[in-house]
Amino acid sequence: MAAPTRIALEDEDGVPVIRIYDRQIMDDRIVREVGDQIMAALPPSGPVRLILDFANVTMISSAMIGRLVVLQRRADATGGLLRLCEIGSAVRDVLRTTNLDRVLKITRDRREAREAFGPAK
Repeated sequence: MAAPTRIALEDEDGVPVIRIYDRQIMDDRIVREVGDQIMAALPPSGPVRLILDFANVTMISSAMIGRLVVLQRRADATGGLLRLCEIGSAVRDVLRTTNLDRVLKITRDRREAREAFGPAK
């Protein structure tokens, strides 16, 4: 049985955007499925250029935060850009408490995230 679709891949003026459907990413199975689906949406080689939209997400586990850190490191290592946006207060508080708001590149909204990538192509 295939895993349910937990993300949507969209385009924001030439930049891939992944919108996460789940409100709570706490269960190990959900973390694995969301993480795997995000990784499957990335290009197999070259720079990682991606916006992650967390508008629907209200809670996130430490395991999912770990996946985001790995994704940020991959983007940095490939000379790419990763921006997280539309993060709610509860998730933002967790990232601040763990000081990961300094590691993960967080923007207020999609517009601000898109601007980080430069002019539309």
